[in-house]
Amino acid sequence: MESNEKQRKLTGVSALVNIFRESLLSLIPVFEKINIDWKQLQEIDLFDNVTETLFQIIVLPKIENYMVKKHNFLPPMPKYGFFYKDYSKTSFIEVLPNNVEYTSGIYVFVMFASKQEPFDTVVCNVIDEKGNVMKRNIEIPYDDVLFRFQYQGQEGNIILS
Repeated sequence: MESNEKQRKLTGVSALVNIFRESLLSLIPVFEKINIDWKQLQEIDLFDNVTETLFQIIVLPKIENYMVKKHNFLPPMPKYGFFYKDYSKTSFIEVLPNNVEYTSGIYVFVMFASKQEPFDTVVCNVIDEKGNVMKRNIEIPYDDVLFRFQYQGQEGNIILS
């Protein structure tokens, strides 16, 4: 069941990430029928290939299209499920926690994890303003976040909500 929090109208990058998550949820019965384990975090298997492909099909093209049309360039885009050493030379999807518990640093979306329910948790890296990773594997409940795209480069700071 969807919570009241997620029944609100999501727009922009939050809507794209939500559609991506919904696609993963809808494939669970298929994964189970063909014995693809979707519950394991950081497992290298067929599920990782599927998630990366869906992310590339659902989320990245809209952001890339926006960047090319509005800013006439395409910044490097991180791959879904990959932990980068730093984000100083790449764009990223920022996680915006609703809870004041998460205040210091910039939260970068890495992947979804399944804690109590399928894909109910957002796994993040926390970076400083220069893109250096300060903390890894920070887990935040999906119902407590929104998302936006961010790029900080020579072209300036670009944010797409």
